[in-house]
Amino acid sequence: MWLHYLKIAWRNLLKYRMQSVVSILGLAVGLACFALSAFWIHYEMTYDTFHRDADRLYLVGVNDDSFGGSSASFTPYALGRYLKEHYSEIEDYCLFETETFFVLKDNRMLELPMLLPDTTALRMLDFHTLEGDESFLRAGSTDSRIAITEKTAKQLFGTTDVIGQTVTNANWNKEYTIGAVVSDWGAHTNFPYAFLGNGSGRTGWDDYTYRTLVKVKPGTDVSRLLEKMNAHFPEELTKSRYQNTGLTRFYLEPLTGLRATEGFILKNNQTVQFRYITWFAVVGGLIIVCAFINYLTIYIDRFHTRRREMVLRQVCGAGMRSLVILLCTDFLLTILAALVVGMVLVELLMPVFLRYALIQDADFSIYRLILFYILSVSVVMMAIVVLWVWLFQKRSLHGNMHTGNALSGIAWRKGSVILQLTVCMAFIFCAVAMQLQLHHLRNVDTGMDYRGRAAVSIWMNVDMNVWAEKIKALPMVTEVIRPVYWPLLGMGAYSSSLIDGGTGMEGRLKEPLSFDEVLAGEDFFRFYGMQLLAGEWVSEKSDYRQVNLLESTARRMGWTPEEAVGKQLFFVDRKIEPMTVIGVVKDCAYKSPTEKLPCTMFVNTDRVEWMHARCFVLFKYRPGTWDECRRRIEEMQRAELPDRKLFLYSEEECYNDYLKSEDALSSLLGFSSLVCIFISIFGIYSLVTLACERRRKEIAIRKVNGATVRNILMLFFREYALLLVVSSLIAFPAAWWVMRRWIEHYNRQVEIGFLPFLLIFVGVALCVTACIGHRIWKTAKENPAEVIKSE
Repeated sequence: MWLHYLKIAWRNLLKYRMQSVVSILGLAVGLACFALSAFWIHYEMTYDTFHRDADRLYLVGVNDDSFGGSSASFTPYALGRYLKEHYSEIEDYCLFETETFFVLKDNRMLELPMLLPDTTALRMLDFHTLEGDESFLRAGSTDSRIAITEKTAKQLFGTTDVIGQTVTNANWNKEYTIGAVVSDWGAHTNFPYAFLGNGSGRTGWDDYTYRTLVKVKPGTDVSRLLEKMNAHFPEELTKSRYQNTGLTRFYLEPLTGLRATEGFILKNNQTVQFRYITWFAVVGGLIIVCAFINYLTIYIDRFHTRRREMVLRQVCGAGMRSLVILLCTDFLLTILAALVVGMVLVELLMPVFLRYALIQDADFSIYRLILFYILSVSVVMMAIVVLWVWLFQKRSLHGNMHTGNALSGIAWRKGSVILQLTVCMAFIFCAVAMQLQLHHLRNVDTGMDYRGRAAVSIWMNVDMNVWAEKIKALPMVTEVIRPVYWPLLGMGAYSSSLIDGGTGMEGRLKEPLSFDEVLAGEDFFRFYGMQLLAGEWVSEKSDYRQVNLLESTARRMGWTPEEAVGKQLFFVDRKIEPMTVIGVVKDCAYKSPTEKLPCTMFVNTDRVEWMHARCFVLFKYRPGTWDECRRRIEEMQRAELPDRKLFLYSEEECYNDYLKSEDALSSLLGFSSLVCIFISIFGIYSLVTLACERRRKEIAIRKVNGATVRNILMLFFREYALLLVVSSLIAFPAAWWVMRRWIEHYNRQVEIGFLPFLLIFVGVALCVTACIGHRIWKTAKENPAEVIKSE
């Protein structure tokens, strides 16, 4: 009997070839989208879940307005013990520092992460010694031994037998002896490490160099605990021996949820921000819904087409069980084919996907997700089959024979087409809007010219004036300025200050403003092509306390550019002499386009000479020569100063880095649009094919009564044109609202006119017309006599 059911299912797949192909490909694409998006979300949400009691570990942060941040995860050493002693909900705490270890290997500088755990971290977190003795990690900052991971040992020495070997941190020119080989946490952590060493030994309240983790007791209401912590914010954090800190509140971020935390400092290391990953999942979900609705519509239409077959089986004694098994075998064969095609798609896309998503050390099998998807689709389809067969048996034989063109079936088909066209046009519009916004960001006036600009510095104790001459001698370089500045896009501010008042203001600001301090001078402003709106430039004759402001900064203080000249800015710490504004500069977007323009003051670099040892050579290069220019500079550095850290930035590349997430989302939307067009167009074609099969007699009778091929074509085109109009009336307003909210995140926004809507509508209309025209033309050209005879 099972062989019989399989044979019938196979014949149906061949009979309805187009519908079968569309169903299989649609389900396969849905499977791939579901598996990859769910895999990505799971991977991002399971960072650091391997720690003991990971669900009870929280990273302590404090508010920090420096450089536009909302929170910072660096805290003083004394905070951990303070929290443990004052809050009974905290079971334990640990502290560790992080830094970068620079190692010279094969004449190249490697940057490897180093963790400096306190004894509290060694007690609470999982560190496993594989060889040697890690007791030196409890000895304090004076011990010059370090532990190395197996992976790093093999990378640097080619073996794990490295106890007693030495390794030099080129940044500090300090040599360490390897005292132990340890296991690492892999790449699936927010705090990876290649080395373990001793911390700085700073144990007071004034140095914010530690990460503080607290373990709360089981059943603790963390939100309530946070309220208590903020209600009794320690006075030691509000001011240090240096100045008032401006800190007023704590944050408690789950260790396993840091990847989704906007304020977490490591978020900038991600190619794709977590909120964009969420959008990826939403987009994948919509594609899955479209594919499934398309498959369901085709399947239900085939129910109606096979109604006579079911009636004959019922007359011959087939019961509900046999009908259910017959229909289930049909869709299970389709799902099995979709499973095979979907797994092939996943395997083909997986390498590119892993590189795109920066996924490493993945220990979550994607095939569990595939199995879940297939089981979910099968359960839903099984329920639909059982319901349909039950309703079929409830009706009389005569009723089942003559309800093949029920209005409910027509409404379902039209609803399916509207849904697919709506999602399709919405995706296309979102992709087009994103491309327009990206084009706008890359071509709009940013207030500065960053194209063809670059910066180079070699740390530390290197005379960059000598290197300025070397850079100037390169044939692709057109201009070099003295090495007393930082690149505006690559580095930006060298410091920040809290300002809470200005000339003419009554009292202090309720919330102090954090001002970026940027090293500047006349040649710096000319280098970037910046524009002075009022007053004069900061120059070599300016005093340290004389500054330029950005236009938006002046307006935030309540001044026009002209009014700002001569005004003073007062620091939170009134002991510091105020700054005097001598000029206002047109706004320049030197931060990410998704960030609000920061309050910025430009200070005279010649009055901050203690910073010059860490300054850069800024230079211009000819268009199209950056790759060669970078190669030549890197070769010179490796030949002359291989043990120093090279910083080399192209300002244009830095600006493009700001848009990595946007580029990724744009590519995703473009790909999704193509997928949706594919699913929608072929879905519509398959539905038209079924409609033509069912309406062959109607078309033949219309032709007998004088209808021309043109009349029949217009009959179908009017129906689908109406569905297209209804879809556009739903898709365009919804997509416009979503993209309007999205574009508002940028500090420079594109205006979306009427033309994109018109072009998208016409383009989709042409695709639909081309899709259905051939099939309808073929049906309309059939001989009506032959059709009526066959019916």
